[in-house]
Amino acid sequence: MNREDVIKVLAYLKVAYPNFYKNMTREEAEETINLYQEMFADSDFKIVSVIVKEWIQTEKFPPTIADIKQKIYSLTTQEILPTDLWASLKKAISNSAYHSVEEFEKLPAECKMFVKNPSQLRELSQNDSEINNTVVKGQFFKQVEIIQKRIKEEKQMLPETRRIREMALSVGQDVNLLSE
Repeated sequence: MNREDVIKVLAYLKVAYPNFYKNMTREEAEETINLYQEMFADSDFKIVSVIVKEWIQTEKFPPTIADIKQKIYSLTTQEILPTDLWASLKKAISNSAYHSVEEFEKLPAECKMFVKNPSQLRELSQNDSEINNTVVKGQFFKQVEIIQKRIKEEKQMLPETRRIREMALSVGQDVNLLSE
């Protein structure tokens, strides 16, 4: 969102919650605008606007930035149940003896993170089905919740945080060196 969009969203909040904003100084308003602009730089105005209007309809107090971010995530992301993810992975495993690359590409992100690459998917296809249905399934269900949490955190990261993280991972540097 750009500055004008942020001002529109904050205007909705000011009108809906006048007592909360009545003693705000011009300096505080500028700081609020700047912070919202930074925090929602990669957000779509229409989505944020709808979320704020929905919030106004049902809540007595204005939303925090975290409230809005959480609503953006839940509105724009469909989380897949672990059982459905396992069904997708199991199907991919059964078709991966000769088509592991194609099957890997079709997998949801969570399954890709678990399997890591097409060759591992092919290796799983070579296992006895009992091993996949017990050992691999157990490992998958232990790890999938952690994987889903990691994906959620990455989607909610600020663009600047993502950039720093990618730089640190790609060069293997200490993150402290990147800010110097």
